[in-house]
Amino acid sequence: MASAKRRKLYPSHHIDAHENPANDGRIFIDSDSDSVPQAVRVSSTRKLIDDLATSSDDDDGQDSRRRIPALPAKVKVEWSDDEDDDPDTAYDRFKKQKRKRESFGPRRKKVDGAAIVGKRAPKSRSSRSGPAPDEIQTDEELEVDGWEPEVPDYLKTRKDDFSSAREKLDHAGLRLPPKYDDLDFSDDERIENLKQKPDLLNTKPSRANKDVSLPYSLGVIPAPIAQWLRDYQVDGTAFLHELFVYQKGGILGDDMGLGKTIQVIAFLTAAFGKTGDERDAKRMRKMRRTAERKWYPRVLLICPGSLIINWKNELDRWGWWHVDVYHGDNPHGKDAALQAAKSGRCEIMITTYTTYRLQKDAINMVEWDCCIADECHTIKGRRSEITKAMNDVNALCRIGLTGTAIQNNYEELWTLLNWSNLGAFGPLASWKQVISEPLKIGQAHDATVPQLAQARKVAKKLVNNLLPEFFLRRMKTLIAHQLPKKSDRVVFCPLTPTQADAYENFADSDIVRTIVTSTEPCDCGLRKKRGWCCHTHVSYNGQDVTWQNVTFPAMATLQKLSNHLASLIPSSSEDARKQEKDLFLLELILPHDWKRLYNSRDNILNYANAEYCGKWKILKKLLRFWHDSGDKVLVFSHSVRLLRMLQTLFNATTSYNVSYLDGQMSLHDRAAAVDAYNADPNQFVFLISTRAGGVGLNITSANKVVIFDPNWNPAYDLQAQDRAYRIGQVRDVEVFRLISAGTIEEIVYARQIYKQQQANIGYNASMERRYFKGVQNAKEKKGEIFGLANLFAFHGENVVLRDIVNKTNVAESKAGVAVVGLDMSQGADGEDDADADDLIPLPGSSGSADDRADRAMSQLAALIADGDDNEDGKEDATPPQPEKAKPARKARTDPVQAILSKAGVSYTHENSEVIGTSKIESRLSRRAEETGAAAERAAEHVFASQELPSARGRDGRGGIADPEWDDDAERGRKRYGPPEEVRRRQFCSMAAAFGYGATRQGVEVFAAEVEGWSQARRRAALERFYELRRRDRGVGVGGHDATTHA
Repeated sequence: MASAKRRKLYPSHHIDAHENPANDGRIFIDSDSDSVPQAVRVSSTRKLIDDLATSSDDDDGQDSRRRIPALPAKVKVEWSDDEDDDPDTAYDRFKKQKRKRESFGPRRKKVDGAAIVGKRAPKSRSSRSGPAPDEIQTDEELEVDGWEPEVPDYLKTRKDDFSSAREKLDHAGLRLPPKYDDLDFSDDERIENLKQKPDLLNTKPSRANKDVSLPYSLGVIPAPIAQWLRDYQVDGTAFLHELFVYQKGGILGDDMGLGKTIQVIAFLTAAFGKTGDERDAKRMRKMRRTAERKWYPRVLLICPGSLIINWKNELDRWGWWHVDVYHGDNPHGKDAALQAAKSGRCEIMITTYTTYRLQKDAINMVEWDCCIADECHTIKGRRSEITKAMNDVNALCRIGLTGTAIQNNYEELWTLLNWSNLGAFGPLASWKQVISEPLKIGQAHDATVPQLAQARKVAKKLVNNLLPEFFLRRMKTLIAHQLPKKSDRVVFCPLTPTQADAYENFADSDIVRTIVTSTEPCDCGLRKKRGWCCHTHVSYNGQDVTWQNVTFPAMATLQKLSNHLASLIPSSSEDARKQEKDLFLLELILPHDWKRLYNSRDNILNYANAEYCGKWKILKKLLRFWHDSGDKVLVFSHSVRLLRMLQTLFNATTSYNVSYLDGQMSLHDRAAAVDAYNADPNQFVFLISTRAGGVGLNITSANKVVIFDPNWNPAYDLQAQDRAYRIGQVRDVEVFRLISAGTIEEIVYARQIYKQQQANIGYNASMERRYFKGVQNAKEKKGEIFGLANLFAFHGENVVLRDIVNKTNVAESKAGVAVVGLDMSQGADGEDDADADDLIPLPGSSGSADDRADRAMSQLAALIADGDDNEDGKEDATPPQPEKAKPARKARTDPVQAILSKAGVSYTHENSEVIGTSKIESRLSRRAEETGAAAERAAEHVFASQELPSARGRDGRGGIADPEWDDDAERGRKRYGPPEEVRRRQFCSMAAAFGYGATRQGVEVFAAEVEGWSQARRRAALERFYELRRRDRGVGVGGHDATTHA
């Protein structure tokens, strides 16, 4: 996302402002004018949010004259080791919170809320990082959304003092870099021989060795540092320094690998007025010795503990800094660091989030000129104790660094922005009503035209009007020319028969059934939900416990079953309680075989049994191919136990050299393991915990990345890829995400898609494809991926995501051709769009043109979107004979796809093709924005109602059947799965139209090509095919094409 246009510092009489007729304190500024200093941006951010709700429909967020928020704010991005969205971790926190509540005494008996006048809504518990915060509705999760943090008095005083100084002193009241003109440096006499930093050997500078001026903040990036900065890094430095000068907050949200740390150090160098040479080591001391004790900046840097060493190393590499660390068990060391900061003998004090939370009163005794929060997504949970403490930090300029400002929902973005500019964004309720809800509802698959229009307009206004002043984000595409290619293939692995039986046994157990039906009406007739009436408890490991207490463990069990059955076999090395629980589960999932497995529980053959892990059967075939090809492989998992099992499996059953790394290793051991793997070409596999990310894992010697199990938080899996795909990589990188088909892992991955789409919309106003009917946190719209029924459903061999993606392909094709009448012939030498009547009719078809269009499009789209080569039907297919048969092309073989197919994988797709927009979705969105306000379209759905099978309950297990499917199942089957002979005939027609020849060999070659096509290419082929047919046939209602009858 591009930053907002910044303006140079000019005297106040150059302001091109316009009187606001509403007289509400805002100033209208000509957004095309460069003559406006940032000082006049005094409009209320709260009012800007209100404007998003009340603005007219024709306001697209890019008016020539717009209301500009108070001042910009910036932030940086990184990944953290926090354990978001892990069921085991969430359950542990849930138990701790429960014990904490119980320590205050027994709960009082519930009383009907209607009988209590003025009853206050109960507080929600602290934000948990579980996978499904909307799944378990308890009275403790209710929240008053009007909540917003109170601004501490000391911050109000500091803000008033700064504003007063601005009014009296104009530019002199800003936090401009200190001046050293009247200070004497003995080194000035040998200035040409002064040592400079950084000293980057064997690296080519990015620009000339000259100072870079920052005209919007009167700062300078000295030449020794500036020469190594790319253009976007200079822009980021200017963004951060401008925030500092005006004492505002913001978020730097660059992608990982774009050098956020370097940008921060460059900004600090400009803020302190340093020159990048050894004189910088003396500036603080000389400023303290001046008679008038001139102002000199003091910076507080808060980061995860694992990054303290990295920050110290980077600061030392890029300059001369006086850094103290406020952390550790030594109270004298911490007191000395804090006293140095108070007395002006420290430029930067580094601490951790936990240490700050525990010692915030002492730390806030210092009036910090800037607080930098690295990996600030740590404070995304507005109810966490760390976030509450961070809201009180004694600094007006608050800079956050994170690559994932939006991880789970849009409210996280509000939390970060509100921290950076405390109180500027109003109550959370306003943010939800104006931004979150419209964006989520409009992104649903079954959104109406007005809902889609509203969502797209709100996204544009958010990105173009509000965020530029507070949020700067650049994507990795900026350095794409310096990187090789990367593919990100999602492989849907079938379970083994033993795995499938175990999974189904647990999914059909009383435990899961009680959880899934907890929200249904109770059968006792009291009009309460089962889980809060007669079915509050379930028998688990011989104890009666509430179903809420076993929900997260049950989800964790399903995830273990999806990966390796041996992870549920008790181990003698574990404590008795854990063994007892695992034995209970083992007996439940394998009632006929549990005794044998328990008796051999420590036998390594359990790990090597191919029937216990469908993914291993596939991975070992890929590994053999990669090893023969000279590749190196990274294998990631978020389960340390699973990693240990894989390590044992590799060592016992293969001859591969295997390295290992997890979060329990020290930083020194981690670095040694990485260096050894990079240096030794014979080290083939590197097993790594996704949570052991952090800084320093630069493993560019590997070119294959395997994500063995998906994480609820997509940030972890994306971070894992970046360990190999970063500057320094010289080979193309292939990523393989292994997903167990039909299991909870499909829901986990689908949630990743949903969250990544939310992030893209929030960052870039991207017109994301609308796959899911479900809406996050909407009780009545669980759809295919939300709700307990979806989480615990088992779909057997059916690939849920394939159905969802194909459903969207069909819906887009139908809407694009038959409903909206889009220009499908764009780029075809100016040929006008053909009518829906001109689509290919079926032999003997009758009825309206719309019906024929629906049937034809459904047949062809189902074929192309599936990528089905119809292997069983090729022998009987009779290809058409076109007038001029082009020579058949040779098939391009994909050895990896052949390996996957032979291993039983029926469906894969490219992740980048699923996340993002499509040509039809973009057109539908633009059309909705143009016509969405029309009264006659208020209830019109963008996608016509489709009789498609729900992602839940395709096989009758789990979830509630989709009424659209149940009402007319036969009609739905004919639409979505046309007769085999029709599919073959249409496929042969397409092969001939695309020049693959009219012979059986040509059709087979075309089938092999389609199998390797991306989703985008399949959609483009579908559009192109109809374009060619319209061009060849001309206009004619009901006319039959000879090829169609072949």
